[in-house]
Amino acid sequence: MTSKLLSVFLIIASTFLISSSYTLSPPSNYTWPQNSKKLCFAGQFDLVLNVDYIQTTGAKASAKIPLNNNTYESYRVSCSAPTNVHKLTVSMLDGFTEFILTFSVDTTNVTSLTQISAYITLNDKQTYFTNYSTSLEGMHKFEKTVSLFVADRGSSYRCNTKSTITDFNTDKNVTITSIELENLRIQSFADDSKEFNDYAVEKVCPADVDKNSNLIPIIVGACLAVLVVVVLIAYLIGRRRSRNGYQSV
Repeated sequence: MTSKLLSVFLIIASTFLISSSYTLSPPSNYTWPQNSKKLCFAGQFDLVLNVDYIQTTGAKASAKIPLNNNTYESYRVSCSAPTNVHKLTVSMLDGFTEFILTFSVDTTNVTSLTQISAYITLNDKQTYFTNYSTSLEGMHKFEKTVSLFVADRGSSYRCNTKSTITDFNTDKNVTITSIELENLRIQSFADDSKEFNDYAVEKVCPADVDKNSNLIPIIVGACLAVLVVVVLIAYLIGRRRSRNGYQSV
C-alpha cells in the first residue's frame, strides 16, 4: 500500500515539475501575421541582452541574458498604425523583460531600424539578477535611437556578423550595456497583398562583405594547392608506370 501511494506521489510530482519547467522555443522566423502566408513582417536573429545592476552589497554585477528556450516567452508585431512604422516586441523571462525593435520607412521607400526600446522588471521571480538591491525593484525603461539595417522597401537585410548596440541610458543603477544581434535577416514592410515564399533580394552588411572578400583569396589558394598536389601525384604515377614499362622491355 505504501509503495503504491509513493508511486502515485512521484507521478504527480513529476507531472508538476514537467509542466512548471516548460518553456517555449523562440521561433526560427518572427513572422506577422502568425500562421499566415501573407506577411507584413519577417525576421530572424540571435540576441543577447547585457545588463549591469547594483547588488545589495553595493557592488556592480552583470547579467548576460540570451534569447533562447529558457528565456523566450512570446512575440507580437504591429504593422497597421501608423503605416510607416513596424514594431517587433519580444517578451522574455516570463514577461518581465521585453525589447522592442522599431522599423520605419521614409518617403523614398527606404526601410531601417530606427529605435530600440527595452523594459526590464526586477523582482523575486528573476533568476538572472542575483542579490540585486531592493531599491531596484520594479520596471526600468531603456530607449536608443539608431539607424541600422538600411534597405530598400521590397528587399531584405542580412548580417551574420555580430552587431553590438551600446550607449543605452541608465535607469536607477540599472544599465543595458549592450544588445548583441547576430545571424540576422530582416524584411519589414513586406507586401502583404501576396504570399510570402522567402526573403526578397538581400542587402548584405559591410562586415559580411569584408568577411567574404577575405575568404575568396584563401579559397582560391587552397584550390590551387590541391591542384598542384593532384598534378604532382599524377606525374609521379605516370613516371613510375613508364619506368616499369622500360624494365619489362
